[in-house]
Amino acid sequence: MNKSFKILACSTMAFAMLTSAALANPVENKSAVAVANAKVSYAFNDLSNIDPVLKAKIDSLLSKGIFEGVSDDTFGIHLNMTRAQFAKVAALVFDLDVDYSITTSSFADVKADDPQHGWAIPYIEAAKKAGLIDGMTDTEFAPGNDVTIGQLDKVFVAGLGKPVNVTGSPWYEDAVRQAQALGIHPPGKDGRAAASRADLVTAAYAGYEAFHKQEDNATPAAIVSVKSVDNKTVQVILNQPVDPSKVAFSLTKDTQQFSTTTKWSNDHKSADLTVNDAELTAGEYTIRVTGLDKPLTATLTVSGTISTNDPHVSITNPGTIANVIDSGLTSAATGLNGFVTRTVAEDPTLSKFAKEIKFNVTNAAGDAVAIPGIIETITSSDPNVVKVGRSNDNRGYVLGNKAGTATVNIVYKTNKGESKVASVTVNVKDEVVAASQVEADARAYQRMTVSDNVYSAEFNAFTAMNLKVYDNYGIKYQKDEVQKYNFALAVVLIADHIVGDLDKGDTGTVTVDPDGTVHVVGNVTQFDITAHLPNNKSATTEIRLLP
Repeated sequence: MNKSFKILACSTMAFAMLTSAALANPVENKSAVAVANAKVSYAFNDLSNIDPVLKAKIDSLLSKGIFEGVSDDTFGIHLNMTRAQFAKVAALVFDLDVDYSITTSSFADVKADDPQHGWAIPYIEAAKKAGLIDGMTDTEFAPGNDVTIGQLDKVFVAGLGKPVNVTGSPWYEDAVRQAQALGIHPPGKDGRAAASRADLVTAAYAGYEAFHKQEDNATPAAIVSVKSVDNKTVQVILNQPVDPSKVAFSLTKDTQQFSTTTKWSNDHKSADLTVNDAELTAGEYTIRVTGLDKPLTATLTVSGTISTNDPHVSITNPGTIANVIDSGLTSAATGLNGFVTRTVAEDPTLSKFAKEIKFNVTNAAGDAVAIPGIIETITSSDPNVVKVGRSNDNRGYVLGNKAGTATVNIVYKTNKGESKVASVTVNVKDEVVAASQVEADARAYQRMTVSDNVYSAEFNAFTAMNLKVYDNYGIKYQKDEVQKYNFALAVVLIADHIVGDLDKGDTGTVTVDPDGTVHVVGNVTQFDITAHLPNNKSATTEIRLLP
């Protein structure tokens, strides 16, 4: 079989099952019945002299109903597996929803009355529906064809949710490499070779263990952040995609519950809740998320908008800001280890600790209008409490100098060219800046280079992970901004679960410098980097290394 065996068609072929004789009765296809009737390896004559480790794996798969013998006393350990057998094992290993009442296949060459392959219809259809397998063509499945080792590896790796590059030469090169790293690839086998039931046992056992470990270690859904987008919309960001059809939101303030309309992002990781027939006013709101493994709750403090003497202009209250100068926090901005300098950290127009004084402008119809910076001057009634600054693009910023309250006075220019005055009261708190939430991409890829036959890679973890950290004042730091302000955020990066190519000897090393620089040396194909916050929250990115 060649590459025309569709990529995800390879995907379900991964596990061999009963032969046609053993599977002719459709009732016996049910996994519960198979478990109830499961034998042990010593019941099969052809398993008496096999390797004890392989025998233990067979016993484990027999006990789960994933394997049976080809007859009462023969396991068929050296027989090649077929696509039909492969589909059944894949369905069972990956816990697919199998409808045993299905008797008609979507493929013309799989017939219910076929004594050799008719039994496989429910498994083939389940695997196809799950996106794990396709036919050789739209109408041909070829249930009796053999499966190659490369196809076996491709299916198991893809079944574990890992992308496989099939553009190499040979096409299965990446699948074999990843399968070796995962312990799925049958040792010593070439990707072109036909896969036997022994090979399937090796792959099925490792695949089952890896798949169920993923389920056991699955990160529960959590709220990363909530924020008010405008005076009618709240944005909720989650740590992972969810099923929008199962999730519901509620938005309350005190005893008042608001009617909202939900709009999901394309990646289903965030949702905008737009309030119907009302506006968000200053106060504390509670957002509740249901329909997940457990309900989630978050609070949002809305500072509201500040009116000006122009009915078409308002200012978004920046809310509370942190005392970052008098507290001594900015003295840790040394410019070393990737940190910003103290000069930058204490400049309101440059510092991430600062907040912008945002103007909102509407037209005569009340619709929001995008505007450039319109601030002419900005001053603070007490610069010892609130430092202010105006950027080159005429935007205003405030930075906490020490705890207290100050009035910020602003002169801005209207669209008619008139200069007008507005003021904002800003509160500065002593509460230390702290990282409260973190998120990162699930997977990233980096290139290796080779010198003197030694592979190596060097890159910045904060950027590679697409790391995002939110502090307790609602400020978002992304990628290298996390690195630059890590003297305050205290994010710790740890590399673990380092995997190398089993055929290339000892696994190499991965180290992470304080500035986030990652050093990879030697035989490493993948590893994890986890960003840990002081509050015990964390986010992990799996790093795949490409030659």
